[in-house]
Amino acid sequence: MNQKYSKWSAVLSIICAITILTSYAIAPKEPEGSLVVLLKILFFTSIIAGVLSLTLSYSAFKNKEEGFLKKIAPIIILLILLVFALSFIGIVASMGDLF
Repeated sequence: MNQKYSKWSAVLSIICAITILTSYAIAPKEPEGSLVVLLKILFFTSIIAGVLSLTLSYSAFKNKEEGFLKKIAPIIILLILLVFALSFIGIVASMGDLF
């Protein structure tokens, strides 16, 4: 029972979630100096980890690996997108109060 693709897919999806949430948690309204570089590194690391995670998850499905680990990556990525969509809806709804 060799789950090489699904295991790395799950690990990378967790790294994706941690780095994207960390980049938004530590970001001030106007970042300056080396914090800008750190935020860019965290943000692009999360994007790369997410894409690699989905690619490895696809490979796990294609190779018919057993287990649930291959399903974790798409679920985590969809949850991240859902959080961003709800945040965007909240921002748009709060802007309606300004007009």
